[in-house]
Amino acid sequence: MFAVAMLGFVGTAHADCTLKDAPTLPDGATAAEAEMVAAQQAVKAYVAETQEYLACLEFEGKGRAGGDWTKKYNDASTRMEKLAAEFNKQLRAFKSK
Repeated sequence: MFAVAMLGFVGTAHADCTLKDAPTLPDGATAAEAEMVAAQQAVKAYVAETQEYLACLEFEGKGRAGGDWTKKYNDASTRMEKLAAEFNKQLRAFKSK
């Protein structure tokens, strides 16, 4: 019975780490306030999902130096940072109109 329970755990421990596409941001110079609020919520959700994805990759890559998981981790981190920077740029454009 214990062996069966452990097999179930091992199966979930090696689940594939997946990440959705980043949300599309509105043009801050022309966006309505509701669009910017929705974009902010989408960015926050994406950042949270990305952090979960990064934690999954770390778990999957523990004990393995380099490899595909490291590239995926770095790519996801870069995408998250670029999205946050782009949102801030659009937010400044929105506030300046």
